[in-house]
Amino acid sequence: MRRIAMAGLGSLLAAGFMTLAPAPQELHAMPEEKMLAPGKLKLAGRSMRCGRTPTLISNSFWDYGGAKKGMIILNPSKLDGLPKSVRLYVYAHECGHQVYGPKETRADCYAVKRGRREGWLTRTGMNEICTFLSPYRGDWVHPPGPQRCQIMKKCFNKAKPRQAQR
Repeated sequence: MRRIAMAGLGSLLAAGFMTLAPAPQELHAMPEEKMLAPGKLKLAGRSMRCGRTPTLISNSFWDYGGAKKGMIILNPSKLDGLPKSVRLYVYAHECGHQVYGPKETRADCYAVKRGRREGWLTRTGMNEICTFLSPYRGDWVHPPGPQRCQIMKKCFNKAKPRQAQR
């Protein structure tokens, strides 16, 4: 991850740091690598924002998404075809790292609470996320998928759902 992200950053720095997109753009319409300014990302039909954090779109990034201090990385070629709830969860999870740092369970809980509060995460969507994570055995940073799902469901149940518009 670090090698690819640094290579991408190097090319962006050489090109004058950032290319700012004029309007929100869907991921599949992106070239190989592009930096989007905060608020310019459109994902699963929604404009997404993580404070002042830009998003690097990279079709060569090794995972679905990643976080580096001050940047979110998304790989649209991996995200394409996933349910909307999973794509939005990946972004919100990486945003959670910008808010809470490297702790995976904190980022997971942040993503689930945000999704519930913003109205894009339902129980069905939570089940889609759990199905997506269930095959993962875990590693030194991430708990196994089923354990992550249990933790996230607790966060989901504690989260305040979106209030109806008056």
